[in-house]
Amino acid sequence: MNCRKFLAILVTIFVVSSLSSCKKFLDSSPISQIGVDNFYKTEADFNQALVGAYSAFAQVYQGNGYYSLLVDLRSDNTTELTPGGDGNDAKMNLDEFKETTDNEHLTAFWQNSYTLIARANSIISNINNAQIADDLKKQFAGEAKVLRALSYYNLVRLYGGVPLVTEPVSDIDASYKVGRASVDEVYAQIVSDLTEAETLLPVSYDDANVGRATIGVAESLLGDVYLTQKKYTEAAAEFKKVVDLKVYELLPVYADLFKAGMQGNKEAIWQAQYKNGSAYLGSNLPNHFAPTGSEGITIPSGGAYGFNQPTEDIANAYTANDVRRNNIADGYTNGGVFVAAKYIRGYVERETGGGYLDSGADWYVLRFADILLKYAEALNEVHHGPTGDAYTYVNMVRQRAGLAVVEGLNYDTFKAAVYNEERLESPFEGHRWFDLLRTGRALQVMNSKVSQGAGTPTVGISTPIKEYQLLYPIPAIVVTTSSPAITQNEGY
Repeated sequence: MNCRKFLAILVTIFVVSSLSSCKKFLDSSPISQIGVDNFYKTEADFNQALVGAYSAFAQVYQGNGYYSLLVDLRSDNTTELTPGGDGNDAKMNLDEFKETTDNEHLTAFWQNSYTLIARANSIISNINNAQIADDLKKQFAGEAKVLRALSYYNLVRLYGGVPLVTEPVSDIDASYKVGRASVDEVYAQIVSDLTEAETLLPVSYDDANVGRATIGVAESLLGDVYLTQKKYTEAAAEFKKVVDLKVYELLPVYADLFKAGMQGNKEAIWQAQYKNGSAYLGSNLPNHFAPTGSEGITIPSGGAYGFNQPTEDIANAYTANDVRRNNIADGYTNGGVFVAAKYIRGYVERETGGGYLDSGADWYVLRFADILLKYAEALNEVHHGPTGDAYTYVNMVRQRAGLAVVEGLNYDTFKAAVYNEERLESPFEGHRWFDLLRTGRALQVMNSKVSQGAGTPTVGISTPIKEYQLLYPIPAIVVTTSSPAITQNEGY
């Protein structure tokens, strides 16, 4: 499929899905009003269905999907508390661990995720009967399985056990009776999908299809899942596969990661991609991340909302020679006056476009540098101390950042060094909160940074958090419509 046709279909599906009702947590009509009996026949049908799935994937990661708010804003890396303002209540409540069960962003993320799952399910359930070439059947099934696995991986880490739906839903009333699967059951499905996808997906695509899931995506994601499950041997094996593909490499200059025109670069394993200058194909990341009051200065138009701004805590975590600190701007100049308001250059100053939902700023879902660091982390756990390869991968990332190599560390000191490097390498790409959860440090790290006096807390929280707050509440509408099949998380 050529790129122009691919984008035209994406526009059509994006518009249709944007106008659809979001009241049901399971969406059983992913392709406009086309009946299943008349669809899912040809290669073009499945390409269209997959573009619809990728449009839902893109929605999860750009502003309206609220992924960044649920993960980065939750951590010690970003805050929504803006200079001279009180912030948006729904977002500020996420920042301060004060959200309620009707928080609009929690509901939207749940709905967006299940829309993506529903679209993936429709593809998977119909692919075997399609009259298309076997290699395309495998590819399409593998892509859908990766998209479904990613959705469940996000959901299970944010909400705990969730409804596990792996078939298209034809009876909406029956869907309300689907209860929550256990955390272990959800992870088993994730692993199953990714393990199978590894056998189905190609190594790469042509330029017109960059951004679709590859075998490297499946291997990277599965390695991350195993690392979260503390299955270190399995995680290391998956990360080794990614390295051994010899497809990915670090860009020589860190800042180049966030320049215009970097879609599908050598370090990008998987990106949620957006395009400016075309209706409904852009993101609103620059508008959401630009400091309040900076419209017309940091971005041309469309509003500047300050929803996700770097904390003093992350800004102060860098050493003097670390080039990655430059991704944090300390403020902007307005009429010759400097306004102190930190923002993320990688989103705000890149491909801003002509207004809201017109940015070409992509979201890195998986990046090679992060895989190298997690590979080093897994090797340290497997061998209870750093190996030569573990040092190699950490030092590759450090040297690009302008830092000296680390050496002579033991199990504990190497682990601490890797954890720190993971934070500094990609602080605004949706990893920090999940890293804190995965390594069991969320309570200790966040509570050590609670504001001790008057003024704005540097990490967005002013009172200690409790263990139940490591999960979000299930959205109220889900519990209300599906009770007693679905019950609320403890503490909410």
